[in-house]
Amino acid sequence: MNARSAPSPLVAWAARLYHPLERYAYTLIRVATGAIFIPHGVQKLFLGGAQGAGTFGLGALELVGGLLLVLGILVRPSALLLAIDALLVIAANVGKGWLWTRGGVQYHSFLLGMCLALAIGGPGRYAVGYWPKLALDATWKPLNDRLLSIGYALARVWFALLILPSGYEKMFEQGAARIAAGNVLKTGFQPPMFWAWVVACLEFFGMILLALGLGTRLVAFMMAIELGVIVVTIQAPNGWFWTARGTEFAFILFLVCLAFVLGGGGRYSLDRRLGREF
Repeated sequence: MNARSAPSPLVAWAARLYHPLERYAYTLIRVATGAIFIPHGVQKLFLGGAQGAGTFGLGALELVGGLLLVLGILVRPSALLLAIDALLVIAANVGKGWLWTRGGVQYHSFLLGMCLALAIGGPGRYAVGYWPKLALDATWKPLNDRLLSIGYALARVWFALLILPSGYEKMFEQGAARIAAGNVLKTGFQPPMFWAWVVACLEFFGMILLALGLGTRLVAFMMAIELGVIVVTIQAPNGWFWTARGTEFAFILFLVCLAFVLGGGGRYSLDRRLGREF
C-alpha cells in the first residue's frame, strides 16, 4: 500500500466507522461555510438588517452566494466574492481587536480562510455543479484533485492557526484561571482548573499538531467535543447570531472539526507522510 496515498489506521475498529464517510469531509466544509452566510443574508434582506443599498447588496451576496456554496454551483467565484464580503467586515471591525466576543475580527477571519480554501478546492465531488459530467472532467481530474487537497489542507491549517492564539493566552497569560472561574464553571465540569488546563493544552499543543496534520483525527475529535460543549452549555441561551454571542461561530467550528475527524489530515499532512493515522 502506498503510504502517501492511503495511510494505515492505528485503530482498526475506528477506521471502520469513519472510512465510509471520509469522502464527504471536504463537502461538509463547503456546505457548512455556505450555510453560515445564509441567515445573515436573510436578516439583511427580509428582517430589517439592511441599512442602505450597500448593505442590501451584501445581503443578496450572502444569501445567493451561501446557497451556491451549499449546492456546489459556481463555487470558486462565489467563494471569492464571499471572501471579499468577509474582508469588508474585517476592515470595518479591525479597531475592535481580535476576539469575536468583543466585536473583533476573529470570526470573519475564520470565514475568510474557509472561503479561500473553497476558492482553491472548488466544488469537490458531491456538488450539483459536478453533474452532468463533461468530457473534459477526465482531463482536469488530476489538477482538480490536487487543488481540492490543497484547499482541504488550507482549511485545516487556517482553523488551527485561528484557535492557537486562544490556546497561547490560556497557557501563558493566566487564561486558564480566567476560564476556570468563568466558562468551565458554567459547564459544571469538576474540578474547573483541571478542565481549564485540558482546554488550554488542546487549544495550544493540539492546534500545533492539527496544523502539522499529525494525529489529526484524535485532535479534531477532542476539539469537536469541546466545541459541542460550548455550543450547548454556554452559547445556546444567547441564540444564533454571533453579534449576541450566539452559537453560530462555535457551531461552524464544530462542523469543520467534524470534517477533519472524517477526512483526517489529508494529502498534505504528516499523517499521510508517515503512513499511519488514527
